[in-house]
Parts: sequence; structure tokens; C-alpha cells
Amino acid sequence: MGTESVVAALARRWWAVVAFVLLGVLAGAVPSPSSAADRATVWSASHTLLLSDAASSDPATASRLFNQLRLFAVAGEVPKRVATQLGYTATPASLAAQVTVEVDPLSGALRIATVQSTPEAAVSIADAFADQLTTYLAEREDKLISDRLADTVKRLDDLKAKVAAAQAKIDATPGDTLTAAELDALNRQYSVVFGQYDQLQGQQGTSKLITLETAQPIEVRPKGLSAPTSRFSRGLLGGAVGVMIGIGAALLLSRIDRRVRTRAQAEAIFGLQSQIAIPNVSKKINSPIVVVAGRHDSLSDAYRTLRNVVGFVEGGVAVAEQRGLVTLVVSPGSGDGKTSVSLNLAAAFAESGLDTIAVNTDFRRPALSERLLGEMPSSLAGRATAAAWLPLEDLIRNTRIERLSLFDLAGIEGPPGQLARITSGRVHELSAAAGAVVIDTSPVGATAEVLELVPHADVIVIVVRLDSTSVEAATRTIEILRVLTEAHLLLVIIGESRERSKYYDDYAQAPPRAARASHPAVG
Repeated sequence: MGTESVVAALARRWWAVVAFVLLGVLAGAVPSPSSAADRATVWSASHTLLLSDAASSDPATASRLFNQLRLFAVAGEVPKRVATQLGYTATPASLAAQVTVEVDPLSGALRIATVQSTPEAAVSIADAFADQLTTYLAEREDKLISDRLADTVKRLDDLKAKVAAAQAKIDATPGDTLTAAELDALNRQYSVVFGQYDQLQGQQGTSKLITLETAQPIEVRPKGLSAPTSRFSRGLLGGAVGVMIGIGAALLLSRIDRRVRTRAQAEAIFGLQSQIAIPNVSKKINSPIVVVAGRHDSLSDAYRTLRNVVGFVEGGVAVAEQRGLVTLVVSPGSGDGKTSVSLNLAAAFAESGLDTIAVNTDFRRPALSERLLGEMPSSLAGRATAAAWLPLEDLIRNTRIERLSLFDLAGIEGPPGQLARITSGRVHELSAAAGAVVIDTSPVGATAEVLELVPHADVIVIVVRLDSTSVEAATRTIEILRVLTEAHLLLVIIGESRERSKYYDDYAQAPPRAARASHPAVG
């Protein structure tokens, strides 16, 4: 999204930014500001233990030992014992999550720390974990030694029984050398195991933890940014946050918007530069035709400019072929303004002195006759087939605008597609009978009748109304036209805001009464 489109999106959806700013200000200012009591400090406490034999161990062994101690402190039996000691009702795991264990293998120090809302809670939890860890490890060492002693005694008993059996066998057969050797081996094993038994009897825990420092509470004051305490500052902060959210919301709405909103967007979709923009007018238009003698304002002159541009891009090919210029006015969808453009473009050609025929081919929603003549086209006696061979003078109607005639088969019974094909078959005759032919069509994105007329056009005027034409319809329209024709394509933008010009205030005049009608100009 380019800079211009970002600015345009914010300009169109400024209300989203304002809404979020107001919400942010209210959300920040309305709640009661927090007081110092609401932001009370917390308390930290740590209990330091020292492992007596850590310094004598090699680094790898010490590191592994301390990792085991860290695990013993926060998992298994120790958290359960602490929870029971403190009367903690939640799970032991949630209690263990409140402590951190730091180790230093080089010095042999192990620190159990916690942060709590009160100094008493911090001290009791840190000391409880340290005490229970020390007690648990001592009990664990004693149990290990006891189990090893019991296992050694059992081995001694087994060996003693085997020695007695071997000795009895030798007594029975004094010359049995094999049994004598076996007895000698059993005696040596018995001596080794007995030595291990003596050693275990004098052994104590190998990893003895002692308290170096009990827990002491330390007040922890909050640092860094904190919530403002005054309503004004909170509201200001909420408004700033609202600005950022509002900008994001406006850009998101712009990205998912499926309507053509700006000239730049329309030009990007069609791949055309728009030389003509039909402006918005602040006052109500009483007549659908604004190109009349004596009227020169920004709206009527925009249609005159369109007439000149159409004649310029066509390059005089129609004149060289001694026929009238055929201009096809199309739009991606209904309500885009193509009928108003067709009427006023035809009036502009007639004003320049060319005999002009305005042609209707929108037979599903015919509006050209009603806006030009003030009535619907008269019904003909024949069917649709009759219009294919009737003389043009029987089908063309004069209008109250000099040099402007109307060709409209909407009063003939028949399907829209058939009427469009008949009209298409007579475009050549119409161009031979007039200096300019302006054809009002059905929307390209809605019907297929318009495709009957595309091959006959010298210039195709594509009408897009900002904030109305859909992106999908516009894209489909240009894809169809690019495939079907090599005629000149002109992009006309309707609804682009313009700054008011005092120049037109001096020269604008009310249109003559004869050119007025009671029907509003709608697309």
C-alpha cells in the first residue's frame, strides 16, 4: 500500500481513528487511578546452602551433582513435604513454581529464592524448601547406606554357607584338590565383602548440605515504566493507544474494501490514465442534460472536455471513412452513471454542430428515452424482427435538442439479447446517417448484450463511479474489453471531489427552460 493510498484510506475512514481515540481516552480516564497501595512492593528471600564435599569433586562431577540437587529441590518428594509443612492447599507443583534454585559448582553454594507479597511468606517458603531438601537428602543417604549394608550382610551369609559346604566336602574327601581351590576362592571373597561391610558401618552421607545463611526478606520496589496515576495522564495514554489501533483498523478496512474509492485505484485496475473526471455537484440537478447553451460550469464543461478528448483519440478515422464517429459508453455495474454520460456526451456532440444519434441498448433497464424525451419509447406495431428491416426514419425520433436524435428499440416486444443484436446490425447505417453516434449500453459485468456492440465502436468510454463501482466488476470489465477490441479506451471517473472554482461562479448560468425536465440525473 503506497503513501498516497495510506493517506487516502485514513482520510476516508477518519471516523474509525476518532472512535478508537475516544474509546481509549474513556478506558484510561474513567476507571479510578491506581494509588501507591495498589502498586505495593513485593518481597524476596533466599536461603543459601553449602555442599561440604563439592570443592573436592572434579568440575564435571560437581556440575552433575548440583543439577541433581536442583531437581530434588523442585520436583518429587521435597515440594510435597513443603506443602504439608506450610499447609499449602494447591498442588505441590504450583508451590515449587514459586521458587528458583541457583547453583555455583565452584564454591559449592546452592541458593533457594522466592518472591512473595509479604516478607513472612517469602522467608517461610525459602527456609521450608531448604530445610526439607537437607532433610530429604540426609534421609536418602541413610537409606542408601542401610540398603547397601543389608545387601552386604546377605552376601556374607551366602558366602559363609558356601564356605561351610566346601569345608564339609573336603573333610569327607581330603584329597579333593578342586574343592580345596574352590574353598580358597570363597574365603577370599568372604574377606573382601567383610571389608566392605566394615567400611559401610563407619560411613556417613557423602553429600552433606549445611545452611550457610537462612532467608532474610528484602523489599523489591517496582522499576521501569508504570501505569500513570492521574486521570489526565491515563486518558492521554489511552488516546495514544487508540490512535494506533484506529489507524490499523482504518488500513484494515481499506484493504478489505471491495469498492473503487480513488482515481488512482481505478487507474491501476484499468491500466488507463483518466483524463476526464465528472465532479460532484453540491446542488440538485433538475435536468439530466447539463450540456445546454448558456451553461458553463464545472459539470457541463467536463462533458464538453470528454467530447473533445473522444474526438482527439479517435484521430479522424471515421471522417476519413466518411461516416460518423461511434462512441460506446459502458460501465462495470448498474448505477455507475453511464446513461448520464451518454446523454451529455451526445448533447455535447450536437452542440458542436454534428448531427448526433443517441442509441439505447440497455433493454433490461431502459432509461435513455425517458430522460431525453420525458417518456418511454412508443410501442411499434411489429415484432422485433420488423425493426431489422424498417427504414431508419421510422425508428429515429427527434428531440428538443437541436441536431440530437434518438434510436431506441425498447418499445418493441422481444428479448433484450435479440433487440441488442438488431441494434448492433444497424450501427453501420446509423453512423452513415449522422456525424456522431453515442451508444448507451447495459453494464458489462451484468449482461452479455453489450458485447454485440463492442466490435462497432471507434472509442469506448468506461464510466466508473467512486464509492460505488466494485473492484471485481471493474476488473472483469477491463479483462473482457481487452480481449474483444482494439478500440481506443477512455476512463471517466464520476464522483471525484474538486475544489470550488470562482471562475465558474462568474460564468455559470441556469439552463434554458426548454432544456429542463422533471427527472433527476441518476446513473
